[in-house]
Amino acid sequence: MFLPLALLALNACRDGSEPGAASKAAPSSSAASPSASPTATTPTPALTHAKSHRPATPSRSAHTPALAGPGKNCGTIQPPGNGPTAVVGVLKGRVACATAMAVFRTYYRTDTPKQGSAGVATVRGWLCASNSAAQTNITGRMSTCRTSTTTVSADVIP
Repeated sequence: MFLPLALLALNACRDGSEPGAASKAAPSSSAASPSASPTATTPTPALTHAKSHRPATPSRSAHTPALAGPGKNCGTIQPPGNGPTAVVGVLKGRVACATAMAVFRTYYRTDTPKQGSAGVATVRGWLCASNSAAQTNITGRMSTCRTSTTTVSADVIP
């Protein structure tokens, strides 16, 4: 059954390439075989099937960034001044790494207003704070930023 349809599709392609040949070919093929008349009168579906291929669809990541979960490192950041380079990672929840990095870049900018010795600031809806230098030396954790469901950290690279 497949072979006659494929031959019909190929024949329709060949006949359709010559001007006026498609209109001449359809009646002759329908008159030749009564069983071929439904297929011969509608060569487009057979032709479409013979030449079909799926159009490229954009990947999900093109529209929605992949979310990183706990234990995922998103990149490194250099705080202002002589601070050590830190790795930004996800502690809790899920977040796009680009978002986590952008939050810390904004938090560490010198023009971001911070309060108190912990440097508390709200950045893009995230509550951020930093440890003291002494606490950073003990724990390795420089800063954390969190929302109600997600926590990210900037830890000193040993």
